[in-house]
Amino acid sequence: DFASRSYRKIPVAEQCEVLSLLGDIATGDDGKASLHLHAVLGLKDGSTRGGHFIDGIVHPTLEVTIIETPAYMHRRHHKDLGIALIEL
Repeated sequence: DFASRSYRKIPVAEQCEVLSLLGDIATGDDGKASLHLHAVLGLKDGSTRGGHFIDGIVHPTLEVTIIETPAYMHRRHHKDLGIALIEL
């Protein structure tokens, strides 16, 4: 939501399947890991929900493969945009 400079939360209150989870891990302005993830979730009725992945609870399992890039990535917060963007 560009006007409020925040991500709009889309609650999913049922167990679902992670169909896709893509993004990156960079170092944030505070020196800690900064994750930026996009997810597509499969619901029990066969429909899907997608968007920025903000938080969730894994039950029973989630398999994730992380591929390291050769470039060091840093995510810097841009006050004018209200978001953090990667800088190489």
